[in-house]
Amino acid sequence: MRTDLIHPDTGTLAAYAAGTLGDGMSLLVAGHLTFCPICRAKVAAMEHVGAHSFDIADPHDLAPDSLDRTLSMLDAPEEVYDPSEPSYDDNSPLPRVIQNAIGKPLDGLDWQFCLPGLHQHELDGFEGESVAIIRARPGAQMLPHTHTGDEATLVLSGAMQDGNTIYRAGDVAQADHDDDHKPSIVGDETCYCLIVMDGGMHFTGRFSRALNLFNRTA
Repeated sequence: MRTDLIHPDTGTLAAYAAGTLGDGMSLLVAGHLTFCPICRAKVAAMEHVGAHSFDIADPHDLAPDSLDRTLSMLDAPEEVYDPSEPSYDDNSPLPRVIQNAIGKPLDGLDWQFCLPGLHQHELDGFEGESVAIIRARPGAQMLPHTHTGDEATLVLSGAMQDGNTIYRAGDVAQADHDDDHKPSIVGDETCYCLIVMDGGMHFTGRFSRALNLFNRTA
């Protein structure tokens, strides 16, 4: 197992531990945690601190309906295992938590063409976030772009180069509106990534004006 993984920033891990991270980013962090014992330990420590803070909190700070809301959650029906759910593929490059979110094997996904050598499958049900699995062949390149919000990429297999940094399986790359970048796929292995954005992309390279006219998220 690699010991030089590139991790999400501390703020992202803290938000995950506190349960305040968006569903898409929570999925991405959960995927990273399957690769990274260091971040698993950090999240566990943060959760412990949070639980301790709750234990010593002044009960008068709680909302009047806190007890009723807690009891209603306890009364909610438990999820029952459905034997018709797809079985996990131990040979898939995707961690089980991401396989579960997708619900289908990779070869059964509706892959949409983006660029030569690059396809994506968008995941539904993530309010306020754009979440997609990317499949990119060796040598594939993204067009130069920046963002109107934040973008995070979890590499699941293969290798992606962004600037001078090469990201491999388990690594997380984070970018915001200050980053104008052009990721590319290096090596000889197909690269699968999970990408989460809470804003849009804005193309900055050649023909960017024309491309942005057709880009709904610019």
